[in-house]
Amino acid sequence: MPSYSKDKQEILVRLRRMEGQLRGIQRMVEEDKYCVDVLNQLSSIIAATQKLAAIILQDHIRGCVRDALRRDEHSDDYVNELVTVVERFTRK
Repeated sequence: MPSYSKDKQEILVRLRRMEGQLRGIQRMVEEDKYCVDVLNQLSSIIAATQKLAAIILQDHIRGCVRDALRRDEHSDDYVNELVTVVERFTRK
């Protein structure tokens, strides 16, 4: 069972909301809306994606990584994987 199971409903709600926002942005482009308005909507999608990633990352650390460290089974692998994921999400 994935470590984000407890937040699954919140995650799905956020994903559906983001899906709707993306469709709205697509309509804006199809309707030739003003660039800044499209960029503002894209900014909100980026922020929503970052928040969603933070929720899943927290769940992963509190679940999978903590459990691996307690069991000491491949804990270095989990730590290395975590570092890679954090680097990916903090890259600019």
